[in-house]
Amino acid sequence: MNPHLILSRALSTLYSSGVQNLRDLSRLREARELVVFVVPSLPLVNGGVMSIFSLCRQTREIYPQAHCLIATRPGLYTHAANKLFQNDEKIHRWKQIVTQARRVRKMVLHLPEYDASFFPGDLDAQSVAFLKSVPELHINILNQNIECMPEPADLDGLRELTVNLTQTTAHDRYATQEVCDRWGIPTHHFSVHIDRSQYPAIPFEGKSKTLVLSPDPNPFKEEVLARLREGLPDYRQVVVQNLTFDRYMHLVSSSRFSLTFGEGFDAYFCDPFEVGGLGLAVYNDEFFPDASWLELRNVYSSFQDLLDRVVDDIRFLEKNPQEYDRLSAQALGRIHSLYGLEKFKDNLTRFYDGRYDFLPRTPGAGQSPGAGARDSSCQE
Repeated sequence: MNPHLILSRALSTLYSSGVQNLRDLSRLREARELVVFVVPSLPLVNGGVMSIFSLCRQTREIYPQAHCLIATRPGLYTHAANKLFQNDEKIHRWKQIVTQARRVRKMVLHLPEYDASFFPGDLDAQSVAFLKSVPELHINILNQNIECMPEPADLDGLRELTVNLTQTTAHDRYATQEVCDRWGIPTHHFSVHIDRSQYPAIPFEGKSKTLVLSPDPNPFKEEVLARLREGLPDYRQVVVQNLTFDRYMHLVSSSRFSLTFGEGFDAYFCDPFEVGGLGLAVYNDEFFPDASWLELRNVYSSFQDLLDRVVDDIRFLEKNPQEYDRLSAQALGRIHSLYGLEKFKDNLTRFYDGRYDFLPRTPGAGQSPGAGARDSSCQE
């Protein structure tokens, strides 16, 4: 790693630790019930991190008797706040939980799926002793991307900390009994809700000829970009990188089209509809709610299908702004039916009440290796 980057992170951690040390932790010290959401050690802006902040905020509202907070994972680095998107959360470092939460009797610890297999190995003896001392310790894995979910056998380290292990899903598509049985732990659908109402929608006429591109790697990416440059020379291509969420949303709002090379049913596809835009994506069975999304002109059956049609589709929609607006509104209505706020709150309420959507049909299922598929791109 670049020594300048290491120094920068070390100095940022030193400053953040000082800020964290000045905070009033009296409620943490007195808490009998505690809910902790773990985030990466460095501030990031992506759908997964933003959804964790949203989950914490809503948990605080529906579970007021518990002290709900966000902490960075165990390790060398930490940050006291994430200024890459709008929020007012005060972020703690892991050691503050371990050393200050001495009266806690009941604790729910939410871990991102990509970190679930590594987390136990990063705990020092004091952290292990603390977690094992909590009479009612519940560890929940936030399965926000099923391709990043560890194999069932890789969760044994968490099982050594507690028998109360669950997973919650972000996407409707893999909130199923089959997924529950595959990992052998109670499974519940959280859904996702990130408020974007503060970003105004811009009508088609006010949007620029800009095509926003997700930064995801994809074997078809260069071929697709070349086809778009050839067929749409009047369009500017902008890859999303090094942007705050505000700047990203303003870019999406002012652009006519956005194309994702990632999960398909992801923020790069869904966010544009919130601001009157149009996302383009290739359908896949892992993340899209169902195959009916293929009925939409802006959803393609394969990357070859996209290559064959996308230039003509964009030219057609340019000449037919009413169809552009209809498609955008239709997709937005579908998304809101899945990710409405009240539904989101009800999902959280049932989780904290222990009313899970799915229970394993076979006790001890999911213990054998090879049942899960870990994506190599899943990392902090």
